Amino acid sequence: MAIIALLQVPVSNAHAWSRYGHEAIGYLAERHLTPEASAFVEELLGEETLGSVAAWADQVRGDRRDTAPYHYVNGPRDRLVPREEDLHLPQGTVYTAILMYQDQLMDEDLSRDARIEALKFLVHFVGDVHQPLHTGFADDLGGNRFQVIYRDEPFNIHRYWDLNIIEPRLDRLSSSAYAAYLDEVFATAQKTLWISQTDPKPWVTEARRYLFAGLYPVPQRYEYDSGRDRTEPVPVMDETYREVWMPTAEIQIARAGLRLAGILNGLAAQ
Repeated sequence: MAIIALLQVPVSNAHAWSRYGHEAIGYLAERHLTPEASAFVEELLGEETLGSVAAWADQVRGDRRDTAPYHYVNGPRDRLVPREEDLHLPQGTVYTAILMYQDQLMDEDLSRDARIEALKFLVHFVGDVHQPLHTGFADDLGGNRFQVIYRDEPFNIHRYWDLNIIEPRLDRLSSSAYAAYLDEVFATAQKTLWISQTDPKPWVTEARRYLFAGLYPVPQRYEYDSGRDRTEPVPVMDETYREVWMPTAEIQIARAGLRLAGILNGLAAQ
């Protein structure tokens, strides 16, 4: 029954990168804001920061059910690049949400509270679109129906990618310290390139590329601690998988932070 419960969690209830990852994205973006963008953010958020508000959109999702489709975008299994109709669903997608909240953030006819909300949503959804399984396949709910084993327990691959893929950082660093770590890891030229990439459409294909490059592990024969084999092979999220894919997760988190900074720098310049 536990396996069934996990597999029935819809993608709209999944938290990309968890609170920790989202906060790191916000803190990393703060490190690369122009003075104008820093003032722009401070004018709206006051004592709050991009890092402290980055997970807000997940926290209010239960009360803001209309925003649930904004956390992801699905694409077909038979092509890498999503179709325009995949990106522009009537209920919205993470792609259209990023565009919409940029417009709202700059709309001076809106109330200050509405623009603050727009900023909080924007910070979050830029993070969401960089989690590959938030650009995944509808038939498995972005990996929520893809069963795996992690630490001898039933899991799904979406849940694993939300937090456990970067668990070694979580165990050692605060989210702000993790942002500082990522800022040191990547070269200045690379970060400068990411800051310049403010069009979210290519981000979707970029994240989806990992789904077609082995992100889904191959099922294998698995043995419980008791020595009893499973009837069917199942993918196992072990340290080998993490060694291969944790660098990708960190690249995506860093890209999200730098690109968020690039968007806010551009909006502030207007």
